[in-house]
Amino acid sequence: MVDPVRVVSYEDMLKVIYQPEKVIIDVRNPDEIESTGKIPSSINIPLNTMQDALTMMSEEEFKKQYQRPKPSPSDELIFYCRSGQRSSEALNRAIKLGYSKSKTYLGSWNDWSSRQK
Repeated sequence: MVDPVRVVSYEDMLKVIYQPEKVIIDVRNPDEIESTGKIPSSINIPLNTMQDALTMMSEEEFKKQYQRPKPSPSDELIFYCRSGQRSSEALNRAIKLGYSKSKTYLGSWNDWSSRQK
């Protein structure tokens, strides 16, 4: 179970998409995003590459690949996927890596897309 303090709602997401200091990370695979779309201002770092992207990539490599500065452990990361399972796993991994302000959008893409009518 995810700590409720670390859960972001749809209403929260409507605000954070306009806050560039927050890093919204879609942990789905690229083919999923190609078929569905993504939440505005999010970047795609698939769950299986997330740890390496946050720990092994240089600042320059990260910026080149994701078109934004590499987040520091003091930045707020918000993870989402299709239904919340992978984003919860990403949250746990990020916390272990020292990204203590990380959160998850449990509703994820299913919730976002159903409300964007």
